[in-house]
Parts: sequence; structure tokens; C-alpha cells
Amino acid sequence: MKFKGAVLQNREALSDIKNMLSHQNGPCVVVVSALKGIMPRLRQLYALSVHQGCGFEEEFQELRNIHEQLACELLSGEKLQEYKKELKIQLDDLYQILYHVAVLKESPQGMKDYILSKGDLLASLLFSKLFTDACWKDSRHFIFTDNDFGAPEVLWEESCEAVKREFKNLKGIAVVPGYCGKTRIGYTISLGRVGLSLTAAVIEAAFKQAVAV
Repeated sequence: MKFKGAVLQNREALSDIKNMLSHQNGPCVVVVSALKGIMPRLRQLYALSVHQGCGFEEEFQELRNIHEQLACELLSGEKLQEYKKELKIQLDDLYQILYHVAVLKESPQGMKDYILSKGDLLASLLFSKLFTDACWKDSRHFIFTDNDFGAPEVLWEESCEAVKREFKNLKGIAVVPGYCGKTRIGYTISLGRVGLSLTAAVIEAAFKQAVAV
């Protein structure tokens, strides 16, 4: 199943999705994008760090606040603490990258893609905490592309084989970020506007291959 950012916007929307998935029988893979409105903020953060070299702190804090507030509305106890720790790790990493870009005042496309990937990573990590036994799977472990930043081609056979290995023993719900993969040489890459559908299609194809064997 896949969910765009348009439906990942507030407690009510995510609670509805949670209730729907709770009635699923058997293994289920959920592919999600960033929360609604987060990708424009990440692009703005990138632009501020490149063009101004500073001044991204306020926008960065707002990014943190959006995820923390939604997490506090949806989660409690151990699940909330787990997400807060994961959020801090991801945002500390993002801040260091933005600071690096700000100092250099330039950035290769690969660094921009890495920054943009944080939206899907943060949303999918949060989504995975909604369920008692759900696991989070990093799409960069099984969605592989060529090295063409800006217009990547998915390495279909290699990705399908990796999906089959990654999900071989899946029994419950797995949550996957939808728009990022890894290049041949190991860099995080954005899959572009059709990334959510691409990731879901690769996973579906791999599952069908596994059943056919």
C-alpha cells in the first residue's frame, strides 16, 4: 500500500490509516512519502543554506516542531521516546549537512538529494511507531539506481532481488520511505515525482516473483 503526503497531514488522517491497516490479514508493506508540506520546507532549507550560507535555523526548528507535535499527538510511552530519539538522530545529521552546505555555499546534486530524503525517512519512522509490531525498512537497502542524479533509472532486477532478501521473513507490517534509493556507488538519491509509485512497483514485482517460484 502507498500513501502520498496529501493524506499524511494530521492526527485524524494518520489514525484513519492506522485503523484501516489494523484489519489487514497477513504481511503488509506500507510505502509513504513525507508529511504534507515537508518537502517544500526541505527545499527551502536547502536554498537558504546554499544562497545565504546561514539563516536556516528558524525553518529548521519549524521542521522539528511539526514532527514532534504530531508524534506527541499520535504516540505515547516507549513508542514516543523511541521516535524522539530517532528524530534527533536524523535532524542532527540534517543540520550538519545544511551547515556544511552553508559554509561552502555550494552543493552537488547528491547532497541535495540526501537533504530531501529526510522527509520520507522522518515520516516513515513516525508511521512505523503507530503499530505495536511494525518494522521500519530503509528503502536504500533495496531500491538501487544508476548514478544519474536528477533522472535516475531503477536497477530493476537488482532491486527486486534485494527486496526478496529484505522481506523474506516478513510477518506483520513493514513501513518504507517512498522516494529515496541508493546509487551504484552508494549515494542516497531521490527517485523524483514518481518515486512513491516506483518503490511500490518494485516491491510488488519482487513479491510476485517470490510467489511464482
